Amino acid sequence: MKKIFVLVILIMAGCTSAPVYRGTGVNCRGPMPSSCAVTPASGSEEITAPPNPSSSIEHRMQGEIESWMGTPYLYGGVSKSGVDCSAFTQAVFRSVGIEIPRRASRQSAAAETVSRSDLRYGDLIFFNTSGSGISHCGIYLGNGEFVHASSSRGVVRDILSHPYYSARYVTGGRFL
Repeated sequence: MKKIFVLVILIMAGCTSAPVYRGTGVNCRGPMPSSCAVTPASGSEEITAPPNPSSSIEHRMQGEIESWMGTPYLYGGVSKSGVDCSAFTQAVFRSVGIEIPRRASRQSAAAETVSRSDLRYGDLIFFNTSGSGISHCGIYLGNGEFVHASSSRGVVRDILSHPYYSARYVTGGRFL
């Protein structure tokens, strides 16, 4: 009976709200949608490809973003072996010669504030996923899409209008 209980717990843990990390504490955390896959909410916009980057910096940024896709999440990680949300955004901006702070809350404080309706390619977007201020960040791609280091799925593309992200969105920030 005990073995069955442990097996059930292990199976259920495959798609939980618990963050995947190796370390102490998590800054980029919070419960994920129960499906563990982000799809548009009914009645929301259709998933489309984000617009193509228009400037040289945006093209270089896009190349760097693509090179990080699929990288696993690792709290405190700063490499393609494992990365957290703010290290991912920092690495992408560093690749185009722009130094930004390491933590999501500090990135938000240092950036020029941008309203949600004025977001454009390369803007950072900030979320409160922990209930205590800015705790997660990503890079806006356009057409309502962004890329980030998800604590449960690694570096992925998601939809800002998804109820999970929409409810936790705090502000946008611009460094470009």
